[in-house]
Amino acid sequence: MVNTMHAVFKFVKGAKEMEDMFRDDILSRQTLMKRDGKALDLDDVTYLIVEGSEEAIKRACRIAGKFEVGGEEAEKVYRRIKEAEDAASIGMGAIFG
Repeated sequence: MVNTMHAVFKFVKGAKEMEDMFRDDILSRQTLMKRDGKALDLDDVTYLIVEGSEEAIKRACRIAGKFEVGGEEAEKVYRRIKEAEDAASIGMGAIFG
């Protein structure tokens, strides 16, 4: 069984490294969640969460490590994005339930 990990990255608009992550062969096969910070009532930046194997997280950090956020900020962003996804899933369930 592979343990799934996650990392949170905070990009300024137009950061090349974010696009590099989407084009990367290994990372493109992981779960990548890209969200606008303003939509989450946060900063005017783009957040990217990478969920995947330890190898994938290490690769993401090699590509864009200077944009990684940690600690309380990372958990706050991760929690808000997951809550939004859960709310959307519940809404779809009510429609098609």
